[in-house]
Amino acid sequence: MTDPVPSPSPRVPRRRGRRLAATLTALAALLVGGYAAACALAPLPAPALAVSGAAEQRIDADPAAVQAAVDAQPRPTAAGWLDGEEIWVNSEEPAPIASISKLVTVLVALEAAPLEAGSEGPVHVWTAEDRERTEEYLAEDGVAYPIPVGTEVTTRQMLMLALIPSANDFAAAYAASVFGDTASFVAAVDDWAQRHGLDSLTLFEPTGMDERNAASPADVLRVARLALGDETVAEIVSMPEADLPWGIGTVESTNPLFGALPGIRGLKTGRTSIAGYNLASAQAGEASGRALVKLAVVLGRDTANARFADSVAVLAALDAAPQAIDVVAAGEEIGVATTVDGIRVPLVAAGAAEAVLIPGESATRTATLAELGVGDAGQRAGAVAVTAPSGDGDVPVVTTAEIAEPGFWWRVAHPARLFGG
Repeated sequence: MTDPVPSPSPRVPRRRGRRLAATLTALAALLVGGYAAACALAPLPAPALAVSGAAEQRIDADPAAVQAAVDAQPRPTAAGWLDGEEIWVNSEEPAPIASISKLVTVLVALEAAPLEAGSEGPVHVWTAEDRERTEEYLAEDGVAYPIPVGTEVTTRQMLMLALIPSANDFAAAYAASVFGDTASFVAAVDDWAQRHGLDSLTLFEPTGMDERNAASPADVLRVARLALGDETVAEIVSMPEADLPWGIGTVESTNPLFGALPGIRGLKTGRTSIAGYNLASAQAGEASGRALVKLAVVLGRDTANARFADSVAVLAALDAAPQAIDVVAAGEEIGVATTVDGIRVPLVAAGAAEAVLIPGESATRTATLAELGVGDAGQRAGAVAVTAPSGDGDVPVVTTAEIAEPGFWWRVAHPARLFGG
Protein backbone atom coordinates (compact mmCIF):
# COMPACT_ATOMS: atom_id res chain seq x y z
CA MET A 1 0.00 0.00 0.00
CA THR A 2 1.42 3.35 -0.88
CA ASP A 3 1.66 6.22 1.51
CA PRO A 4 -0.57 9.14 0.79
CA VAL A 5 1.10 12.10 -0.77
CA PRO A 6 0.95 15.15 1.66
CA SER A 7 -0.94 18.17 0.53
CA PRO A 8 1.24 21.15 -0.28
CA SER A 9 1.45 23.91 2.46
CA PRO A 10 -0.50 27.05 1.80
CA ARG A 11 1.76 29.73 0.36
CA VAL A 12 1.49 33.44 1.13
CA PRO A 13 1.36 35.29 -2.03
CA ARG A 14 4.62 37.11 -2.69
CA ARG A 15 2.82 40.47 -3.18
CA ARG A 16 1.23 40.32 0.27
CA GLY A 17 4.62 39.75 1.95
CA ARG A 18 6.08 42.73 0.27
CA ARG A 19 3.23 44.89 1.53
CA LEU A 20 3.79 43.76 5.09
CA ALA A 21 7.49 44.49 4.94
CA ALA A 22 6.81 47.90 3.53
CA THR A 23 4.30 48.62 6.25
CA LEU A 24 6.72 47.60 8.97
CA THR A 25 9.47 49.69 7.43
CA ALA A 26 7.12 52.68 7.21
CA LEU A 27 6.10 52.25 10.81
CA ALA A 28 9.72 52.07 11.87
CA ALA A 29 10.49 55.16 9.85
CA LEU A 30 7.58 56.96 11.40
CA LEU A 31 8.69 56.00 14.87
CA VAL A 32 12.27 57.03 14.23
CA GLY A 33 11.18 60.22 12.56
CA GLY A 34 8.75 61.01 15.35
CA TYR A 35 11.40 60.42 17.97
CA ALA A 36 13.88 62.53 16.03
CA ALA A 37 11.31 65.29 15.67
CA ALA A 38 10.45 65.10 19.36
CA CYS A 39 14.12 65.32 20.24
CA ALA A 40 14.64 68.25 17.93
CA LEU A 41 11.60 70.15 19.19
CA ALA A 42 11.66 69.31 22.90
CA PRO A 43 12.26 72.38 25.12
CA LEU A 44 15.53 72.24 27.00
CA PRO A 45 15.73 72.53 30.79
CA ALA A 46 17.16 75.86 31.95
CA PRO A 47 20.77 75.78 33.13
CA ALA A 48 21.17 74.78 36.77
CA LEU A 49 22.41 77.72 38.86
CA ALA A 50 24.58 77.54 41.97
CA VAL A 51 26.10 80.35 44.07
CA SER A 52 29.80 79.95 44.74
CA GLY A 53 30.18 79.96 48.52
CA ALA A 54 27.55 81.42 50.85
CA ALA A 55 24.77 83.41 49.23
CA GLU A 56 24.93 85.94 52.08
CA GLN A 57 28.23 87.10 53.51
CA ARG A 58 29.12 89.60 56.22
CA ILE A 59 32.33 91.64 56.29
CA ASP A 60 33.39 93.19 59.60
CA ALA A 61 35.82 96.03 60.19
CA ASP A 62 38.75 95.14 62.43
CA PRO A 63 38.65 97.02 65.78
CA ALA A 64 42.11 95.92 66.95
CA ALA A 65 43.92 99.16 66.11
CA VAL A 66 41.43 101.35 67.98
CA GLN A 67 41.46 99.15 71.05
CA ALA A 68 45.27 99.15 71.02
CA ALA A 69 45.35 102.96 70.87
CA VAL A 70 42.96 103.23 73.82
CA ASP A 71 44.84 100.58 75.80
CA ALA A 72 48.04 102.58 75.30
CA GLN A 73 46.60 105.46 77.34
CA PRO A 74 47.62 105.42 81.02
CA ARG A 75 44.41 106.97 82.41
CA PRO A 76 40.65 106.43 81.81
CA THR A 77 39.96 106.82 78.09
CA ALA A 78 37.16 106.14 75.63
CA ALA A 79 36.97 106.41 71.85
CA GLY A 80 34.32 106.01 69.20
CA TRP A 81 32.39 107.73 66.47
CA LEU A 82 29.17 109.69 66.40
CA ASP A 83 27.77 107.02 64.06
CA GLY A 84 27.05 103.65 65.61
CA GLU A 85 27.05 102.45 69.19
CA GLU A 86 30.48 100.86 69.63
CA ILE A 87 32.84 102.35 72.23
CA TRP A 88 36.40 101.31 73.05
CA VAL A 89 37.58 101.86 76.62
CA ASN A 90 40.46 100.99 78.89
CA SER A 91 38.43 101.34 82.09
CA GLU A 92 34.84 100.65 83.08
CA GLU A 93 35.12 102.40 86.44
CA PRO A 94 33.27 105.68 87.13
CA ALA A 95 35.55 108.68 87.53
CA PRO A 96 34.91 112.28 88.63
CA ILE A 97 33.81 114.25 85.56
CA ALA A 98 33.87 117.80 86.97
CA SER A 99 32.36 120.35 84.53
CA ILE A 100 31.46 117.71 81.95
CA SER A 101 28.47 117.54 84.30
CA LYS A 102 27.17 120.68 82.59
CA LEU A 103 26.55 118.74 79.38
CA VAL A 104 24.27 116.43 81.33
CA THR A 105 22.56 119.36 83.05
CA VAL A 106 21.75 121.04 79.76
CA LEU A 107 20.51 117.85 78.07
CA VAL A 108 18.25 116.89 80.99
CA ALA A 109 16.82 120.41 81.27
CA LEU A 110 16.25 120.72 77.52
CA GLU A 111 14.30 117.48 77.58
CA ALA A 112 12.09 118.89 80.36
CA ALA A 113 11.78 122.34 78.74
CA PRO A 114 12.66 122.11 75.01
CA LEU A 115 14.29 125.08 73.29
CA GLU A 116 13.78 125.51 69.57
CA ALA A 117 17.07 125.70 67.69
CA GLY A 118 18.08 129.32 67.13
CA SER A 119 15.58 130.58 69.68
CA GLU A 120 16.52 132.67 72.69
CA GLY A 121 13.89 130.89 74.77
CA PRO A 122 12.26 132.01 78.01
CA VAL A 123 13.78 134.87 80.00
CA HIS A 124 15.15 134.26 83.49
CA VAL A 125 15.40 137.28 85.84
CA TRP A 126 18.60 137.10 87.88
CA THR A 127 17.72 136.70 91.54
CA ALA A 128 19.44 137.38 94.83
CA GLU A 129 19.82 133.61 95.19
CA ASP A 130 21.58 133.52 91.81
CA ARG A 131 23.92 136.29 92.94
CA GLU A 132 24.65 134.43 96.16
CA ARG A 133 25.63 131.31 94.21
CA THR A 134 27.92 133.41 92.01
CA GLU A 135 29.79 134.65 95.06
CA GLU A 136 30.09 131.13 96.46
CA TYR A 137 31.55 129.78 93.23
CA LEU A 138 34.05 132.64 93.02
CA ALA A 139 35.09 131.97 96.61
CA GLU A 140 35.75 128.33 95.67
CA ASP A 141 37.85 129.39 92.65
CA GLY A 142 35.07 128.33 90.31
CA VAL A 143 34.20 130.07 87.04
CA ALA A 144 31.39 132.62 87.49
CA TYR A 145 30.31 135.96 86.00
CA PRO A 146 28.68 138.45 88.37
CA ILE A 147 25.72 140.35 86.93
CA PRO A 148 23.24 142.64 88.71
CA VAL A 149 20.16 141.21 90.39
CA GLY A 150 17.17 141.87 88.13
CA THR A 151 19.10 141.31 84.90
CA GLU A 152 17.06 139.53 82.25
CA VAL A 153 18.90 136.51 80.86
CA THR A 154 17.57 134.34 78.04
CA THR A 155 17.78 130.57 78.15
CA ARG A 156 20.19 130.58 75.23
CA GLN A 157 22.50 133.03 77.02
CA MET A 158 22.55 130.80 80.10
CA LEU A 159 23.42 127.80 77.91
CA MET A 160 26.20 129.69 76.16
CA LEU A 161 27.80 130.77 79.44
CA ALA A 162 27.42 127.30 80.97
CA LEU A 163 28.93 125.44 78.01
CA ILE A 164 31.50 127.79 76.44
CA PRO A 165 33.49 129.31 79.35
CA SER A 166 31.94 126.76 81.79
CA ALA A 167 30.24 129.27 84.09
CA ASN A 168 29.01 127.49 87.20
CA ASP A 169 26.56 130.19 88.27
CA PHE A 170 24.72 130.19 84.95
CA ALA A 171 24.55 126.37 84.85
CA ALA A 172 23.09 126.34 88.37
CA ALA A 173 20.65 129.15 87.56
CA TYR A 174 19.50 127.32 84.44
CA ALA A 175 18.88 124.08 86.36
CA ALA A 176 17.01 125.98 89.08
CA SER A 177 14.86 127.78 86.50
CA VAL A 178 13.72 124.42 85.10
CA PHE A 179 13.58 122.13 88.15
CA GLY A 180 13.23 124.51 91.10
CA ASP A 181 15.61 122.82 93.52
CA THR A 182 18.58 120.46 93.57
CA ALA A 183 16.60 117.41 94.73
CA SER A 184 14.22 117.69 91.76
CA PHE A 185 17.16 118.18 89.42
CA VAL A 186 18.96 115.08 90.74
CA ALA A 187 15.79 113.00 90.42
CA ALA A 188 15.41 114.14 86.81
CA VAL A 189 19.04 113.24 86.06
CA ASP A 190 18.63 109.78 87.58
CA ASP A 191 15.52 109.12 85.48
CA TRP A 192 17.18 110.45 82.31
CA ALA A 193 20.32 108.37 82.90
CA GLN A 194 18.28 105.20 83.43
CA ARG A 195 16.29 105.74 80.22
CA HIS A 196 19.48 106.27 78.21
CA GLY A 197 21.37 103.31 79.66
CA LEU A 198 23.93 105.46 81.48
CA ASP A 199 24.33 103.15 84.45
CA SER A 200 27.49 104.73 85.85
CA LEU A 201 26.32 108.37 85.68
CA THR A 202 25.69 110.05 89.03
CA LEU A 203 25.17 113.79 89.57
CA PHE A 204 24.67 115.46 92.94
CA GLU A 205 24.40 119.01 91.57
CA PRO A 206 24.40 120.67 88.12
CA THR A 207 27.88 122.19 87.77
CA GLY A 208 30.53 119.59 88.52
CA MET A 209 31.92 121.46 91.51
CA ASP A 210 30.87 118.46 93.61
CA GLU A 211 33.62 115.85 93.24
CA ARG A 212 31.05 113.07 93.57
CA ASN A 213 29.66 113.81 90.10
CA ALA A 214 30.98 110.81 88.18
CA ALA A 215 30.63 108.56 85.14
CA SER A 216 32.64 105.93 83.30
CA PRO A 217 34.56 107.01 80.17
CA ALA A 218 32.09 105.05 78.03
CA ASP A 219 29.08 106.84 79.52
CA VAL A 220 30.75 110.21 79.02
CA LEU A 221 31.15 109.32 75.35
CA ARG A 222 27.47 108.35 75.20
CA VAL A 223 26.59 111.73 76.69
CA ALA A 224 28.71 113.35 73.96
CA ARG A 225 26.69 111.50 71.31
CA LEU A 226 23.46 112.71 72.86
CA ALA A 227 24.81 116.26 73.00
CA LEU A 228 25.76 116.27 69.32
CA GLY A 229 22.34 114.88 68.53
CA ASP A 230 20.69 117.97 69.99
CA GLU A 231 20.80 120.82 67.47
CA THR A 232 20.99 123.58 70.09
CA VAL A 233 23.70 121.94 72.19
CA ALA A 234 25.71 120.89 69.13
CA GLU A 235 25.73 124.47 67.87
CA ILE A 236 26.82 126.00 71.17
CA VAL A 237 29.60 123.54 72.02
CA SER A 238 31.08 124.07 68.54
CA MET A 239 31.62 127.79 69.21
CA PRO A 240 35.23 128.75 70.05
CA GLU A 241 33.97 132.04 71.51
CA ALA A 242 30.86 134.15 72.00
CA ASP A 243 29.97 137.75 72.83
CA LEU A 244 27.75 138.33 75.86
CA PRO A 245 26.19 141.51 77.24
CA TRP A 246 26.22 143.03 80.78
CA GLY A 247 29.88 143.94 80.51
CA ILE A 248 30.97 140.30 80.18
CA GLY A 249 32.17 140.76 76.60
CA THR A 250 33.85 137.97 74.65
CA VAL A 251 34.10 134.59 76.36
CA GLU A 252 36.32 131.83 75.02
CA SER A 253 35.77 128.09 75.06
CA THR A 254 37.77 126.10 77.58
CA ASN A 255 38.29 123.42 74.91
CA PRO A 256 42.02 123.52 74.05
CA LEU A 257 41.53 121.77 70.69
CA PHE A 258 39.94 124.81 69.02
CA GLY A 259 42.55 126.29 66.68
CA ALA A 260 44.88 123.34 67.20
CA LEU A 261 43.08 120.76 65.05
CA PRO A 262 40.78 121.16 62.04
CA GLY A 263 37.11 120.24 62.20
CA ILE A 264 36.72 120.49 65.99
CA ARG A 265 33.06 120.21 66.96
CA GLY A 266 33.76 121.07 70.57
CA LEU A 267 32.04 119.43 73.54
CA LYS A 268 33.30 119.97 77.09
CA THR A 269 36.20 120.21 79.48
CA GLY A 270 36.23 119.57 83.22
CA ARG A 271 38.78 120.18 85.97
CA THR A 272 38.95 119.96 89.74
CA SER A 273 41.75 119.10 92.12
CA ILE A 274 40.41 115.56 92.56
CA ALA A 275 39.00 114.92 89.07
CA GLY A 276 42.12 116.20 87.34
CA TYR A 277 41.90 117.44 83.75
CA ASN A 278 39.07 115.99 81.67
CA LEU A 279 37.94 116.50 78.09
CA ALA A 280 35.21 115.07 75.90
CA SER A 281 36.02 116.12 72.32
CA ALA A 282 34.63 115.74 68.82
CA GLN A 283 36.32 116.20 65.46
CA ALA A 284 34.68 116.06 62.04
CA GLY A 285 36.48 114.69 59.00
CA GLU A 286 36.11 112.16 56.22
CA ALA A 287 37.44 108.80 55.12
CA SER A 288 37.36 107.85 51.44
CA GLY A 289 34.61 110.40 50.91
CA ARG A 290 32.52 109.34 53.90
CA ALA A 291 31.83 112.08 56.46
CA LEU A 292 32.61 110.96 60.01
CA VAL A 293 32.76 112.54 63.46
CA LYS A 294 35.33 111.11 65.88
CA LEU A 295 34.79 111.19 69.64
CA ALA A 296 37.42 110.97 72.37
CA VAL A 297 37.14 111.09 76.16
CA VAL A 298 40.13 111.50 78.45
CA LEU A 299 39.64 111.66 82.22
CA GLY A 300 41.90 112.24 85.21
CA ARG A 301 44.94 113.69 83.44
CA ASP A 302 47.52 115.33 85.67
CA THR A 303 48.00 118.48 83.62
CA ALA A 304 46.32 120.53 80.91
CA ASN A 305 49.15 119.56 78.55
CA ALA A 306 48.57 115.85 79.19
CA ARG A 307 44.85 116.29 78.55
CA PHE A 308 45.60 118.02 75.26
CA ALA A 309 48.25 115.53 74.10
CA ASP A 310 46.21 112.45 74.95
CA SER A 311 43.10 113.82 73.23
CA VAL A 312 45.11 114.54 70.09
CA ALA A 313 46.63 111.04 70.17
CA VAL A 314 43.26 109.30 70.50
CA LEU A 315 41.68 111.37 67.73
CA ALA A 316 44.67 110.66 65.48
CA ALA A 317 44.28 106.93 66.10
CA LEU A 318 40.63 107.15 65.10
CA ASP A 319 41.62 109.06 61.98
CA ALA A 320 43.54 106.03 60.73
CA ALA A 321 40.91 103.44 61.70
CA PRO A 322 38.28 103.59 58.90
CA GLN A 323 38.80 100.79 56.39
CA ALA A 324 37.95 100.84 52.68
CA ILE A 325 36.97 97.20 52.11
CA ASP A 326 36.33 95.50 48.76
CA VAL A 327 32.95 93.89 49.33
CA VAL A 328 32.69 92.70 45.70
CA ALA A 329 35.68 92.50 43.33
CA ALA A 330 35.27 93.09 39.60
CA GLY A 331 35.38 89.74 37.79
CA GLU A 332 34.90 87.77 41.00
CA GLU A 333 33.13 84.45 40.46
CA ILE A 334 29.73 84.68 42.08
CA GLY A 335 28.23 81.45 40.79
CA VAL A 336 28.12 78.82 38.06
CA ALA A 337 25.50 77.92 35.46
CA THR A 338 25.55 74.27 34.32
CA THR A 339 23.73 73.59 31.06
CA VAL A 340 21.74 70.41 30.38
CA ASP A 341 24.67 68.92 28.47
CA GLY A 342 27.06 69.52 31.39
CA ILE A 343 28.83 72.68 30.20
CA ARG A 344 29.81 74.87 33.19
CA VAL A 345 29.68 78.63 32.62
CA PRO A 346 31.14 80.84 35.40
CA LEU A 347 28.98 83.80 36.48
CA VAL A 348 31.02 86.82 37.54
CA ALA A 349 30.58 90.30 38.99
CA ALA A 350 30.39 92.89 36.22
CA GLY A 351 31.67 95.61 38.54
CA ALA A 352 33.07 96.24 42.01
CA ALA A 353 31.65 97.49 45.33
CA GLU A 354 33.62 99.09 48.14
CA ALA A 355 32.46 99.98 51.65
CA VAL A 356 34.09 102.40 54.07
CA LEU A 357 33.67 100.87 57.52
CA ILE A 358 34.66 102.06 60.93
CA PRO A 359 35.46 99.48 63.60
CA GLY A 360 32.27 97.98 64.94
CA GLU A 361 30.50 98.24 61.58
CA SER A 362 29.70 95.56 59.00
CA ALA A 363 28.79 95.30 55.35
CA THR A 364 26.72 92.48 53.88
CA ARG A 365 26.54 91.08 50.37
CA THR A 366 23.71 88.89 49.12
CA ALA A 367 23.98 87.04 45.79
CA THR A 368 20.88 86.16 43.80
CA LEU A 369 20.92 84.39 40.42
CA ALA A 370 18.28 84.69 37.69
CA GLU A 371 17.08 81.94 35.33
CA LEU A 372 19.07 81.89 32.11
CA GLY A 373 18.17 80.99 28.54
CA VAL A 374 20.21 80.73 25.36
CA GLY A 375 22.33 83.84 24.94
CA ASP A 376 25.71 85.33 24.29
CA ALA A 377 28.40 85.85 26.91
CA GLY A 378 27.76 88.86 29.11
CA GLN A 379 24.05 88.38 29.58
CA ARG A 380 22.71 89.33 33.02
CA ALA A 381 22.60 86.39 35.37
CA GLY A 382 21.64 88.06 38.66
CA ALA A 383 23.10 90.58 41.09
CA VAL A 384 25.00 91.02 44.32
CA ALA A 385 23.15 93.36 46.70
CA VAL A 386 25.52 95.29 48.99
CA THR A 387 24.36 96.89 52.23
CA ALA A 388 26.79 99.08 54.16
CA PRO A 389 26.73 102.17 56.41
CA SER A 390 28.53 104.11 53.68
CA GLY A 391 25.80 103.28 51.14
CA ASP A 392 23.88 100.45 49.47
CA GLY A 393 24.02 99.23 45.89
CA ASP A 394 23.79 96.34 43.43
CA VAL A 395 26.54 94.80 41.29
CA PRO A 396 25.29 92.96 38.17
CA VAL A 397 26.30 89.33 37.65
CA VAL A 398 26.92 88.22 34.05
CA THR A 399 27.83 85.08 32.11
CA THR A 400 31.41 84.58 30.93
CA ALA A 401 30.57 82.36 27.94
CA GLU A 402 27.70 81.74 25.57
CA ILE A 403 24.80 79.71 26.87
CA ALA A 404 24.33 77.44 23.79
CA GLU A 405 21.90 74.66 23.01
CA PRO A 406 23.34 71.15 22.53
CA GLY A 407 23.30 69.71 19.00
CA PHE A 408 20.77 67.34 17.44
CA TRP A 409 22.77 64.17 17.99
CA TRP A 410 23.21 64.97 21.72
CA ARG A 411 19.45 65.35 21.96
CA VAL A 412 18.90 61.99 20.25
CA ALA A 413 21.44 60.25 22.46
CA HIS A 414 20.24 61.66 25.82
CA PRO A 415 16.49 61.16 26.04
CA ALA A 416 16.54 60.88 29.81
CA ARG A 417 18.26 64.28 30.21
CA LEU A 418 16.08 65.76 27.50
CA PHE A 419 12.71 64.50 28.64
CA GLY A 420 13.47 64.21 32.33
CA GLY A 421 12.92 60.46 32.43
